[in-house]
Amino acid sequence: MDIVTKEVDVSVPTKRIVNEATIHVNDGEFVGLLGPNGSGKSTLLKSIYRVMKRDSGEILIDDIPLDVMHLRESALKMAVVTQHNYYNFEFRVEDVVMMGRTPHKKAMETDNEEDREIVRNALKKVNMLEFADRAFSSLSGGEQQRIILARALAQQTPCLVLDEPTNHLDIEYQLEVLDIVKSLHCTALCAMHDLNLAAQYCDRLYVIKDGRIIMEGTPEKVITEDMIQEIYNVKAAVSRHPKTGLLNIAYYPTFLSKAYDDEPVDNVRKEEPISVPDIAVNHA
Repeated sequence: MDIVTKEVDVSVPTKRIVNEATIHVNDGEFVGLLGPNGSGKSTLLKSIYRVMKRDSGEILIDDIPLDVMHLRESALKMAVVTQHNYYNFEFRVEDVVMMGRTPHKKAMETDNEEDREIVRNALKKVNMLEFADRAFSSLSGGEQQRIILARALAQQTPCLVLDEPTNHLDIEYQLEVLDIVKSLHCTALCAMHDLNLAAQYCDRLYVIKDGRIIMEGTPEKVITEDMIQEIYNVKAAVSRHPKTGLLNIAYYPTFLSKAYDDEPVDNVRKEEPISVPDIAVNHA
């Protein structure tokens, strides 16, 4: 399934957030959307999954304008994993994941054994099956994020839209979540902050700054030292990891950045450790 946006503009009452954003995600591609906080990543995604209305431009799903699709039809094509998920009622984990089956049901149709099996399998994939009867609100932020991924998996769509899905997750589960998404071989559009993860998992990347798409290409083309300095105002070294062969980004600590400019790394002066005087202990 393909996703295409053409010159999409999105505004809030006092400000234009996204400006003429044009992107394409080909069938089966894992495409990352990079940019600093406030650059418009989440707003662009929200316009794609129909939470925010755009001012102008066009969004196409498999060459069909999104505007002509019924909400249920687009929900059968596209599942969403968002950053923040709140419920006004106390739901069990299994109930939250079962919500992913809603687009597949007719009005007033009850859940059946096939639905329950799909939900169990989704929970297994994110290693949360033993939490099925827990209250969703009792989970940690990272555990809740894995449940929201399970809900998207239970929706069984050919496309996933993910807004920083590894937020709040430990390193193990960051890799686990992205491994799951990668293994699905579905169309995936994912806003990301971690450049190393983006380099490892994404087929292509878009960079957005001040609401405008300013760069597109493979991780090798996009993730450069110049881009990191321009977009994130951080100095970094970009190289290939000797074991994985993938791009590896090492950030220079700000307090040492001038020293890195002036001298080779081996010659950077290290701060002397603070000497702590011995304290006489009275054993009397």
